Amino acid sequence: MINEMNSLLTVMKLTTEERLERLRYVNLTEKDCRILKAFEPVIKKHADEIVDTFYDNISLYPDLLKVIDSAGSNVERLKQTQKRYLIELFCGEYGDAYFDNQLRIGAIHKKIGLTPRWYLGGYSVYLQLINPLVLKKYWYSSRKALKLLAAVNKIIFIDSQLAIDTYVYALVDDVKNVSTSKHEIEDKVALYKTFIGKVSEGDLSQQIEITGSDDLASLGEQINNMVSKLAHITGEVSAVGNTVTETIYKLNSSVATQSSGASQQASAVNETTTTLEEIRATSQQTQSKAQTLGTVAESIRVEGENGIEAVFQVIEFMQEIRERVNSISQTILTLSEKTQQIGNINNVIANLTHQSKMLALNASIEAAKAGDAGKGFAVVATEVKDLAEQSQQSTEQVHNILRDIQLATDRAVMATEQGAKGVDQGEVLVKNTGEIMQKLNDVINEAVIASQQIVAAVRQEGAGISQVSVAMSQINKVTSQFVSAAEQTNAVSNDLTQISDKLQKTLSVYKSRL
Repeated sequence: MINEMNSLLTVMKLTTEERLERLRYVNLTEKDCRILKAFEPVIKKHADEIVDTFYDNISLYPDLLKVIDSAGSNVERLKQTQKRYLIELFCGEYGDAYFDNQLRIGAIHKKIGLTPRWYLGGYSVYLQLINPLVLKKYWYSSRKALKLLAAVNKIIFIDSQLAIDTYVYALVDDVKNVSTSKHEIEDKVALYKTFIGKVSEGDLSQQIEITGSDDLASLGEQINNMVSKLAHITGEVSAVGNTVTETIYKLNSSVATQSSGASQQASAVNETTTTLEEIRATSQQTQSKAQTLGTVAESIRVEGENGIEAVFQVIEFMQEIRERVNSISQTILTLSEKTQQIGNINNVIANLTHQSKMLALNASIEAAKAGDAGKGFAVVATEVKDLAEQSQQSTEQVHNILRDIQLATDRAVMATEQGAKGVDQGEVLVKNTGEIMQKLNDVINEAVIASQQIVAAVRQEGAGISQVSVAMSQINKVTSQFVSAAEQTNAVSNDLTQISDKLQKTLSVYKSRL
């Protein structure tokens, strides 16, 4: 029995040189290790999904479930173990510790009765689940996908070899305890070792001839199943390689088309960039003219506001004139009234003069009647008469003057009334002019705002054109880079073709049965 407390590398006498030789044989390089390590985050992300699918497949086979139950384990516990194993496949470090751990897994398989037919088939299930993740991650690079697929197959081949080695070693160890002839055991073991040696050299076309029904015969059947599985896996990898080769040919054609389209695009971008430069120059001229228009509109707006202010001042001045005319009219009316009053007084004086004249005439008549006695009285009457006549003449002159004053006053009143009407009409006209100028000023303000908006719009247009011009320059640069990248992709595609050819040559080492 294998002592699980000891290193299986030591127990099975697998030296460091032999370990390195196995890595060299499958061509697992340091670069492959780095590639596997780089893919580890993807595996960690999808580990639960892969393991769940793996055990969903196991649940379809009652014999496998019986093995799990008889081992005292359960699916949920094994899922955690398988998850660790899956992630460890992509650890990137495959030294003694890794080899020892994988050998121990093979020993556990033997202990619980899990035969190679099942766990070798499990490798195929893993490949079917991992390959799509590889192609999804490196959809843009067939070369990287191909390298990662090759690295995955290499490490899985290493694991399958270690599992088989441990299983065979454990089985041989158990066989030593049965009552089978030592010579027969040695012969069969030698046969199996020779067969496994051929398998390790790539010959998958042979099968062990099974005789008997003992454990060694069962081992032979399991080894035959293992070889069949390996041949199947090799065929799948070969098919993937052929698919990659076809993809590379399609990629070459696509790259050629893209390169031609990119060249045409670069030419179109150059023409567009030149046109944009011309548009930007025109936009700058438009912006300059729009700014000049804005300045002129602003000057007109200021002059319009000054004109409105002058109209308001004229309105105020017209109102003052109207008030003064009204005051003059009122004064003239008062003067007319006073003149009328003076006329009335003059009429009274005229009446008194007339009466005085009549009294003087009567006094003269009476004095004449009196004779000499009335002469003195006659003199007085004559003087009174003279004074009355003088007063009458004066009152007539005053009346004439008052009449002229009244006529002049009437004309002045009419003139002031006409002046007031003229002032009112002038005020109305000035107000109308003010309203018109206000509307004109509103239009000018709108024109100023519009010109400012035009300036802003032209400035934004210029900025937008500049941005588009910069973007087109960047597109031109990116297009040039794309053309260069297309050429590089073409070169990489050619490299992929060579790598695919090498993979096919590598797979040709494994000879399968037709």
